Amino acid sequence: MNKKQTKTLAYILIGLVAVVLLAYQMGWLGSNTNASPKNAAKEAKPQGGAPETLVKALIVSQTSLVDQIQVTGTILPNEEVTLTSEVGGMIQAINFTEGSAVAQGSILVKLNSSDLSAQLERLTYRASLLENKENRQRKLLEKGGVSQEEYESSLAEWNAVKAEIKELNARIFKTEIRAPFSGTIGLRTVSKGSYINPGTNIARLVNLDMLKAEFSIPEKYSNQIQKGQRVIISHNNEKNYEAQIYAVEPKINLNTRTVTAKAVFQNTDKSLMPGTFVNIKIILKQFEKAIQIPTSALIPELGGQKVYKYQAGKAVPIKVETGVRGNENVQVITGLQMGDTLITSGLLNLRPNIDVKLVKVD
Repeated sequence: MNKKQTKTLAYILIGLVAVVLLAYQMGWLGSNTNASPKNAAKEAKPQGGAPETLVKALIVSQTSLVDQIQVTGTILPNEEVTLTSEVGGMIQAINFTEGSAVAQGSILVKLNSSDLSAQLERLTYRASLLENKENRQRKLLEKGGVSQEEYESSLAEWNAVKAEIKELNARIFKTEIRAPFSGTIGLRTVSKGSYINPGTNIARLVNLDMLKAEFSIPEKYSNQIQKGQRVIISHNNEKNYEAQIYAVEPKINLNTRTVTAKAVFQNTDKSLMPGTFVNIKIILKQFEKAIQIPTSALIPELGGQKVYKYQAGKAVPIKVETGVRGNENVQVITGLQMGDTLITSGLLNLRPNIDVKLVKVD
């Protein structure tokens, strides 16, 4: 066999192999002689049309809902004052124990007023004499024994002494530093026998029976905050204190874009101290019966939002209007009713009125 015959035979063999491979791929060869592309497509098609989409759902119910915001704040005393003296003098007595409770009006510190007391005693005696003289002059005036001018002179002298006595009593009163309100007194900075000048810091008096909470609210909530609104105060996730807003700053802070408010509450157990950093929940609205659904079940669309409701084996789209939004749930105001079956999974595969099958209902 020459080269030309060998080459021709090789081409024939290659052609035969190609024909056999093509016949095998087309299904002309093999045990199933009836197989064909058309028959294979018929066999792959499911019976009864498109398969149902498997979904999960929940039964819509009504629950109570509280619309609130959470901020941080600082505890302030209801009343606080630094005790000082209006006059200078030597401390004669200290009538309080540091850290103790004191009553309103009690004398806490007494300055030496012996010189003022002596002046008061002298003037009191002189006033007694002038009073007797005024009585005699008045009787003589009635009988014409003295002139009107003489009587008025003795009366004026008596009145002048009485005015001096009033002034001395006021000066003596200022030597007694009293509690302006009931509260707890702090650490003193003076000692008995020391001389103090007017304005010297003696101690701090704080009312702890009632406390105030000062906090700042974001600008977007400023029109929802008003006097009398309820807030919940907590510290380190311990006891909650219910407080009431009693004052709101009438201007927004230009630097922080917040508005400052204060709330007051009872601190009967004295468990909180001024200066404490606290968490504050501000109650904006309360709903006794509200429909809430998972946020993940909400589908945004052009011009609004919708959900899918299960109805007679179909996924029915429902346009809804939402309200209060939380971390996981959102309030539905219109569109859903109590008892509806809301589809919560497989939302990407849903189309209006397609067949669905429930695999789980909460």
